Amino acid sequence: MRASCVIFVALLCFSLGSAKLFDDELRELTEFLRLQMRCGYPARGVPILAPAQIAYQEIALRSENFGCNGNFTELILEGLDGYEFSKLEWNNVLNTIKFDMNFPKISLKSSNYKLNLLARLFGADFSLWGDGVWSLELINFRAYGSFVIRPKSATSGVYVKSWKVNWELEEAKSQSTGFMNSRLYTKFINDLIKEYLDILINDNPTEVSQFMEELIVPPMNLVLENVAWYEITAIILGLVDGILPVEAIC
Repeated sequence: MRASCVIFVALLCFSLGSAKLFDDELRELTEFLRLQMRCGYPARGVPILAPAQIAYQEIALRSENFGCNGNFTELILEGLDGYEFSKLEWNNVLNTIKFDMNFPKISLKSSNYKLNLLARLFGADFSLWGDGVWSLELINFRAYGSFVIRPKSATSGVYVKSWKVNWELEEAKSQSTGFMNSRLYTKFINDLIKEYLDILINDNPTEVSQFMEELIVPPMNLVLENVAWYEITAIILGLVDGILPVEAIC
């Protein structure tokens, strides 16, 4: 209890100073998170993310001009723990983290997928199906921007707000098999997927940013709600040595 009070008072003193960078402490935190992704955080509903594996996943999407239903078997997502930071800053006055990170390669693979698609293109309906191996890679998937961390109170938890993050993609590689049981259709669809992802991510920054915020921020806040403000800031400021384990907690 006494140590907690000392840390809390020290944080109050730090907050009165000018903004500083705490790259070393932040990077230590990101390295711990990289390790922890191999174990997940079951107590807060966070699954293993390096790699993320799903034995079976059904798909059912429907919009005015597009419909897709089917399933993926033995779905594996790899590369989430391969992130690299070129910028990582903490402003202890505004409680803001600014960052620029890159995922060199994220791959999504399935030993077998079965999909039926129906879409309207240029005023005409067309349909196709696929049954084969799914293989998709995102090359140099970049995220950069900032977000704010706010305390609910000094001891009850923190949450993320003011999420302002942009996303860019250098290249997508699609090598899935089995579209219409035709090599010609398969090549056409793989090329279409690559072009679609490039246009979707790089030419629609607002929509992509909003989608990724809805995907990332709610589960992040769920994990952070039991982390006290003075605890997380003590880690970032490096006020307590050895607070982070050097191995993943499984």
